[in-house]
Amino acid sequence: MRPFKRSERVAHEILKILQEAILFEVKDPRLARLTIVRVDVSGDLRYAKVYYESSVQDVEKGLECAKGFLRSIVARELNIKFTPELEFIRVENGWISQYL
Repeated sequence: MRPFKRSERVAHEILKILQEAILFEVKDPRLARLTIVRVDVSGDLRYAKVYYESSVQDVEKGLECAKGFLRSIVARELNIKFTPELEFIRVENGWISQYL
């Protein structure tokens, strides 16, 4: 048996891709202080929940504007049949650490 499920490996790759994209490709200042904490991908690889932390108030609006762009970057970098639909979920500082 493999040590990790495919969805976990894909989630880890999406996490890396989104972190790099936000640092180097996204120009929206609302996303400047955004930290991607965790990504969970469904078993069929069609949906991804992206957990993030940010001290900026209107980061949700920035993410909504950049969602299509970020998904296109994920599609470009991943070599899978379907690109997961991204759902961004804000977490409070330290909240997600209990699940890691």
